[in-house]
Amino acid sequence: MTTVELENIKLEIDRIETEKFYATQNGFVCDCPDCLNYVSKISDIKSELNGLDKKLGIDLTKDVGQGMDELMPHDYENHHLYVIPYYVIGKCYVNKTELNKEKSGPIWTNTKRVEKKLTENLSLSIINTTDDIKIDNAENILTIWLEFKAELIEK
Repeated sequence: MTTVELENIKLEIDRIETEKFYATQNGFVCDCPDCLNYVSKISDIKSELNGLDKKLGIDLTKDVGQGMDELMPHDYENHHLYVIPYYVIGKCYVNKTELNKEKSGPIWTNTKRVEKKLTENLSLSIINTTDDIKIDNAENILTIWLEFKAELIEK
């Protein structure tokens, strides 16, 4: 297990199994402007993550969404926000208490999550989605929603 600490958040990640999962996934294949622009920003995101993606075992170039999980672009007056799901095999603790498992049902209501702003343009929302996301041989699965703020693009 790899342990990653972000102040009061402790992640215990099975990095090897997470990397194996990503090795079986496809890259972003959609050719819409939002997906193409996100893919073009991955090197900027890696720079802002400062190696955190490698510690977690995630591959930012892989589109891993299941069910309703997918890249979600949001346009605001002065910026564009990408919200992208990435899955990791492991557990999350907040103030030494394990994050509760969530079940989405028709919609996510009152979902327990932990949020961490890493930089001015990058933040993470972590949800224990063990009961919703399926990965072979994985007992505990976290969805890490990466939120990346970029310049507004014209469509």
